[in-house]
Amino acid sequence: MKPIAFGKSDVGRKREHNEDSFCLDADLGLYIVADGMGGHAAGEVASAKAVEIIGGHLRENSGRWSQYQTQPTVELRDQILSLVEEAVQKACGEIYRMAQEDKQRHGMGTTLSLMLLIGNEAFIGHVGDSRIYLLREGLVHQLTVDHTLINEQLKRGVISKEEAATARYKNVITRAVGIQERVRVDTLHLDVLPADRFVLCSDGLHGYLKAGELEKITADCEAAQVPDRLIQLANQRGGKDNISVVFLEMPPGDEESSREARQRLDTMRNAPLFKYLSYRELVTLVNLAYIRSARAGERIIEEGVVGDELFLIVTGSARVLKGDQTIARLGQGSHFGEMALIDNAPRSASVEAGEATRLLVIGRKPFYDYIRKDTTAGLKLLWSFLQILTLRLRTADERLREAQEELAVQQVQPDWILPDD
Repeated sequence: MKPIAFGKSDVGRKREHNEDSFCLDADLGLYIVADGMGGHAAGEVASAKAVEIIGGHLRENSGRWSQYQTQPTVELRDQILSLVEEAVQKACGEIYRMAQEDKQRHGMGTTLSLMLLIGNEAFIGHVGDSRIYLLREGLVHQLTVDHTLINEQLKRGVISKEEAATARYKNVITRAVGIQERVRVDTLHLDVLPADRFVLCSDGLHGYLKAGELEKITADCEAAQVPDRLIQLANQRGGKDNISVVFLEMPPGDEESSREARQRLDTMRNAPLFKYLSYRELVTLVNLAYIRSARAGERIIEEGVVGDELFLIVTGSARVLKGDQTIARLGQGSHFGEMALIDNAPRSASVEAGEATRLLVIGRKPFYDYIRKDTTAGLKLLWSFLQILTLRLRTADERLREAQEELAVQQVQPDWILPDD
C-alpha cells in the first residue's frame, strides 16, 4: 500500500534563511522533516546532512525488511525499529563531528521526525519538536512527543496548560540531533489503515494550528494542495519560523484486510484499564501484545496456577469459574488476569472460553519494560490499577456486608416462639 505524498518548505516571513529540510522517497518509503538550528547557515547544513545520512543508511540496509515482509515476526519488527534508531544515531554522530571541526558550526543540530513505510506498517523515529500527526476516521492524533522544556514542565506539573501557552521559553528543546555525540531517539511502530493520512511538520506550522483545523484543511482540498494551504496559514498568522510540511494519504482499501488491526486497537482503547492512555501510548502498548485463539470450553487461565499475562477479549466470550461454579461472564472488550502483571500470586479463579474466542495478550516483562521507558504512561496505568482495585474492594465489602446482614436476619429468633420450660 503506497501513499500519494507531497511536501514543501518555506522560509516564512521573519527569517532570512531556510534551515529546514525534508525528504519524500517513495521508492524507499521514507518521509522526513528536519528543522535545523545553529546560525551562520549551520542549521541548514545539519538538517540536510541528517536527511542525507539517514536516507543513505536505510537504503543500504533495505534488504533487512524484505525478510520482515515475508515473515513479520516481533523480533524482525524490533530490528527495523533499531535500524531506524541506528540511522538517526549515525546522523547525530556525524553532525556532532562536523561541528567540532568547524568553530562556526559549534552547537549546530536539528530536530527530526521520520516515517518509514513498509507494506501496511509505519516505523517512526523522532527527536525534538517537529511532529507527526495521524488523521484517522475524523480524528487527529499526535504520534510524537515534543522534546521541549515546556512539555517537560507540563508533565511534571510545574506549569499549567494556560501558563504554557504564554511561557517565555516555548521554543527551548531538550533533545536534538548533533548537539551531542548521541541522542535519545523515540521510536514507534504503527499499523497503517486504508485512507489514513499523515502530516509531518516543523514547529513553524504546528505552533499556529488551532483545534480542528488540521482535519478540516486536509479534508477540504486535494492532497497536492495541502502543504501550500498549511504554509499559507502559518504565514498569515505570523510566519516567525521556517515552515515545512510533508503530507501523505493512503489509498482506500479492503476493510476486511484492516479489520484485525482495528479490532486490536479498539479493544484496548475501550478497556477501563487503558482509558487514560493517549492514542500514541495505546499504539505502543498494542505492539507489546500478541493474539491468542481459544476454542469453546478451553481453559485460558487456571485457578491456583501462577501466571504473568493480561488478557483482553477481542471477539467471543468467556466465563469465570471458582471451582466448578460460574461466578461471572465476560464479553467482547472485557479484560482479566491483570493482577498477574503486578504480583506473582496464583490465579484466584479459572477462566474458560464460552465460544470460539480471540484474545489480546500482554506479558509482564514487556509491560514492565514499557512503563520503565514511558513513565508518564506508567503513572496512568498505575492509577487505573488503583481504581480497579478500589472498586473491587468496595464491591467485596458490599457483598460481605450484605452476607452479614442476611446472616443476622436468619439468626433472629421470632418473639412469638415461646421458650421451652
